[in-house]
Amino acid sequence: MKTTSQVATACATALAAVTLSALPAQAHATIPYCANSDLRASLVNLQGTAGSQVGDLRLTNVAAGSCWTRGYPGVSYVGYGNGTQIGRAAAWDTGTVRTITLAPGQHADSPIRMVDARNYPAATCLPTPVDGLRVYVPGSTLAKYIPHPTTGCRSSSVTTIFVRPLTG
Repeated sequence: MKTTSQVATACATALAAVTLSALPAQAHATIPYCANSDLRASLVNLQGTAGSQVGDLRLTNVAAGSCWTRGYPGVSYVGYGNGTQIGRAAAWDTGTVRTITLAPGQHADSPIRMVDARNYPAATCLPTPVDGLRVYVPGSTLAKYIPHPTTGCRSSSVTTIFVRPLTG
């Protein structure tokens, strides 16, 4: 039986392979791909809507030079004070995947929607406090952490996070 950590690593590796395999050849030529260490992750523009919170998951270039990225970030809730994944990872909403070049200090945003766990029956959702979000930048198997205390669904049959591809 695989542990949550093994499953998360396998998913991140698959995400990295899919993201990088669909890259235009010219993107590789002159500007490096944004590594996990090149980007800072944050939640911005959060606002409440009917039964959800919407906003942007922002990746900001903190490197000394330009880099490029494309695709969807991997996102999941984590909790228990130790980074354990809570529930199902984010679903990818449809959108156009574009290559985005980021100069130092520039950012790319992925629209994010986090559904309120109270929208689901407690027996289906298994409401659980979460500490924040684990974020995999496209192409990386290393994760970032964004503090965001809330309540998620521990059940893997419920999807409570939805993301779109990064936009410049």
